[in-house]
Amino acid sequence: MKIDEIKDMLPQKPERLETVEEPKRQELVNACYDLVGCLHEVYKQLGSGLPEYIYQEAVAKMLKTQGLTFHKEMKFHPMFMGEPLEAYLKMDLVVESTVGNIIVECKAITQLSEREHYQTFGYLRATKFPMAILVNFGTDRRAQIERFHYADSKLYVF
Repeated sequence: MKIDEIKDMLPQKPERLETVEEPKRQELVNACYDLVGCLHEVYKQLGSGLPEYIYQEAVAKMLKTQGLTFHKEMKFHPMFMGEPLEAYLKMDLVVESTVGNIIVECKAITQLSEREHYQTFGYLRATKFPMAILVNFGTDRRAQIERFHYADSKLYVF
C-alpha cells in the first residue's frame, strides 16, 4: 500500500477549526462544566508524571463521586459498507450528558500533537457523538484541556 493511500484512509483534520457561536457555545460549556472540573481536580491531586491509565482510573473515580453516568474503555465498532466491522475503537471514557455523549480521551505526554487530534477527530466522526474532550495530564503547570464539538460533519472548538 502506498503512503498516499494510507493518508486518504486517515480521518481528515479540518483546514481550520471554527468556534461555536453563542448560545450553542454556552449550552456545550454548561454540559461539560462538571466534567472539566473533575479533570482539573484529578490534576490538582495527582500532578504530572504518572502513566495514562492512572489518570483514567482517577477520572472515572471523580466522575462517579460527582454522580455522572459514564462508560470506561467503551468499545465502538465503526461501520463500513453498511455493516459494523469486527475491529473496534476503544475510547478511554464516554460520559452521558444532556446534549449527548462526551468522549474523554486522556493523555500523559509532554505536548499534544496532531496524532492525538486525529485520534479524537476520528472518534467523533465514527461515533457521531457531539463532543469530545482531549485532556493531557503530562504538562507541568496544569492539565491541558481541549474541547471539541462535532455537528453536520464539521468540527468546532469551544
